[in-house]
Amino acid sequence: MFISMAILVVAAVVAVAVWRLGGDDDKAEPLSTATRETTTATTAAPSPIETTTATPSPTPTPTSTSPTCEGPDTVFNEDGTEKDTLLPDCGVAPVDEAEQQKTGLSLACGGSYPVILYKTTTTDAKTSICGRDSSGADFRLVTQPSGGEVADLPGRYEPDLDAFVASQGGTTYTVQAYDGTLIVSKDGAKSKQTASDWISLDNEADTD
Repeated sequence: MFISMAILVVAAVVAVAVWRLGGDDDKAEPLSTATRETTTATTAAPSPIETTTATPSPTPTPTSTSPTCEGPDTVFNEDGTEKDTLLPDCGVAPVDEAEQQKTGLSLACGGSYPVILYKTTTTDAKTSICGRDSSGADFRLVTQPSGGEVADLPGRYEPDLDAFVASQGGTTYTVQAYDGTLIVSKDGAKSKQTASDWISLDNEADTD
């Protein structure tokens, strides 16, 4: 009898345990595991700094405004700078050394007398005074009558007359420096040619 009572007690205990464990299964909720959202901070790459490289402006090619010869529209010494020579008339080229030795100087001078010291245009001729340099210490008188040949002559300066003088054969040519007049003396006769245009390296232009 004692054994029967013990079995009943054990059975009751087991029943209570089973009831406790299984009785609330339909009500039990699983424990939720809290999840923490982990946000990985993304560091934005820095925007590249725009660097503007200035494109250098092309260097302007200097344009020469100085005329290379004297024409109707040429203004003598317009910029006021000291000149080493007058400009040759347009259409007349300076000669080189070989041409000078063969045929003489032209009205544009050249060769060993490259500096044009003086030019005058008279009623019947054109005349240039060609110097070795701008000092005028050594020069030649080059003259060409209208329709005639160029004469290249050694010249001298006459201070009393303020004139450039040159002689060839029986003919003497005198250019008055102060007004451009050309005087041609031949066989005792003189012809005086008034200047319509003359210009001096020192005195600039004078067409009065």
